Amino acid sequence: MKKYVALIAIFIAVVFVISGCGPKPEHDAKKSTQAYLTITDDEGRKIVLPNKPERIVALAGSDLSLLDAVDVNLVGRVSTKVGSIPARYKYLPEVGVATGLNIEKVVALKPDCVLAVAGQHDKYIQLLESNNIPVIMLRIKSFEDVKAKLHLMSQIAGTEAKGDGVIAQLDREVRDILSKLPKEKKTIVILHATAKNVTVELDSSIAGGVAKMLNFENVASGGTKKLSGDKVPYSLEELVNLNPNVIFLTSMGDGQDIEKRMKEDVTNNPAWNSLDAVKNDKFYVLPEKYFLLNPGLNYPAAIKYMAKQVYPEAFVNEK
Repeated sequence: MKKYVALIAIFIAVVFVISGCGPKPEHDAKKSTQAYLTITDDEGRKIVLPNKPERIVALAGSDLSLLDAVDVNLVGRVSTKVGSIPARYKYLPEVGVATGLNIEKVVALKPDCVLAVAGQHDKYIQLLESNNIPVIMLRIKSFEDVKAKLHLMSQIAGTEAKGDGVIAQLDREVRDILSKLPKEKKTIVILHATAKNVTVELDSSIAGGVAKMLNFENVASGGTKKLSGDKVPYSLEELVNLNPNVIFLTSMGDGQDIEKRMKEDVTNNPAWNSLDAVKNDKFYVLPEKYFLLNPGLNYPAAIKYMAKQVYPEAFVNEK
């Protein structure tokens, strides 16, 4: 009897193995639970996208050209007047402006994920995540930021080869601009003017980062008394002591009025007239479209614009 019981047990075990009713291999289990993409965003948050996102909402108008370049599929976006809206996104549902979002509209679009602005949209994270909507916080300011986010966006869309091509093209354009410049050091200062006051930009600003790429030495780069992350207080006395070769001006508000006021100050103040930059007419206004918000795919144009002000002779043969 014991012999028959043993034979029956062996027979049952063989049947289970052949029929595949036993436990699945460990690697199969892992494969079935593997996420599409795991991201660490610009606030150090770990975001897991279980599947490829097909419904994405973008909360920054300045990101739209980057998203378009790598074929990201959006179902909604912010209202924006920054640059031209790519054709594929022009008639998408709008969810308010970047500084005043309608979160109910965002949720109603049932997005697979939301691309938000680090430091600006943090207050919406909890509400969106409570609706099972992953939020990726992005901070895009420097040229390196633009390239890194193009790569990330292409990963999200599954278009990494296209992203690599766009990044390579941007690098080629920038290298071509830099190759035309003389090997010398210029000292510069970047004044930022609003209707209320004037501050000085550090290397961490958009204009400061471009200046650094052009091998300009920002005389304010050693500043420690920051006002809002990338600016320090302005002092004409200190500026006279530092005596930069070139002065750049960025502005927020009516650029023409601010430029007029600054030039009147320069003309009427003897201290200003003692500066080499003023005496040599090296005072340039930087356009808002390149230097107020990140220029995205137009970064080479921004770099070229600043370079051309200081070294116009390097670009005389260009159309």
